[in-house]
Amino acid sequence: MYCEQFYNTTLSPDYSLEVRFMAFQSYLTAPRLFRQLNDTGYSFADKTVADIGTGLGILPYLLRNENALNIIGIDIDRNSLMAALSTTRAENIGFINADGHNMPVKNSTFDIIFLRYIFQHVNLSACFLSEIKRTMKDGATLVAIDIDDSLNVFYPDLPDSSKKLFKAYSEYQNLEGGDRFISKKLPAFFSSAGFSEIKVKPYATVFFKEKDDRCHFQALKNAFLLVQNELEIIKNELFNKKLIGRLEFHKGLNDYFKFLNSEDNLFISKTEFLIMCKK
Repeated sequence: MYCEQFYNTTLSPDYSLEVRFMAFQSYLTAPRLFRQLNDTGYSFADKTVADIGTGLGILPYLLRNENALNIIGIDIDRNSLMAALSTTRAENIGFINADGHNMPVKNSTFDIIFLRYIFQHVNLSACFLSEIKRTMKDGATLVAIDIDDSLNVFYPDLPDSSKKLFKAYSEYQNLEGGDRFISKKLPAFFSSAGFSEIKVKPYATVFFKEKDDRCHFQALKNAFLLVQNELEIIKNELFNKKLIGRLEFHKGLNDYFKFLNSEDNLFISKTEFLIMCKK
C-alpha cells in the first residue's frame, strides 16, 4: 500500500524532524497495519472509531473507505495533528488535540478504540484506562498494538556497541514512564481492569538475507533509517541523562549499519502483539 501523502511529508521542510520521522515510519509500516486491521475481523461500518495517540493519522487514513460513521484521531502533540490534517482528509475523519488521560469526549461515545504503541511510552495507569473505558460504549472493543523487545532475534548476534546503544534507549523510555517489554503485561492489565474476551495475536516481522545477496538493500536501508531517525531525535536526552556517551552512540549506530549490510547470512525477527478485548 503506497501512502504518497505520508512519503511527501518526509521530504517537506515545513515540518519538524519528529513529524518527518513519524511520516516515514507511517509510510513504511502502513502495509502491516492494514493487515492487522483486516485480521481483527471487525466491521467498521456505521461505527464511531477512536485512535488515541494517532500521530499523523495513518490509522484514520487506512480506515477512510471502511464506511465508519466517525473516525476520531486524538493526540497531545499539536504539530502532529497539523500534519495529520494535511495528509488525511475525509468527511468522516476528525482530530482532537488532547491528552488521553483527559479527553473532551462524552461518556459512551466510541464503538472501538485503538491504542497503538502507547504503552511503550506511558505508564500502565489505572487512571488512563479508566478514562478510556469512560468513552467506550457498553460492549465496545479495545484494540492495543505494542512491542516486546525481549522477543527480538538477531543472527549473527548484534555488535556489543549496538546492544549498548539499544539498552540506553530502553533505559531512557523507562525513565520517561515507558516500557519496551510491555506487550506480555497487557492482557493481565486489561483483565484486572474489568475487560473481557481478551484475545492475543502475535505479528512477527522476519527478514533473511543470504550471503552476498544485494537484492534486499532497500529493506536494509529502511530498517536502518527508521532506527537512526528515532535515535537522532532523542540523542541529546540520552547524553544529558548520561545513559551513553557521544562516541559510544555513534559507534553503536555505525556498527548497526555495518551489521545490516554484512556480506554474511543475516536473520532478523521482531515480534509485536495485537490484543483485543471487550468492555
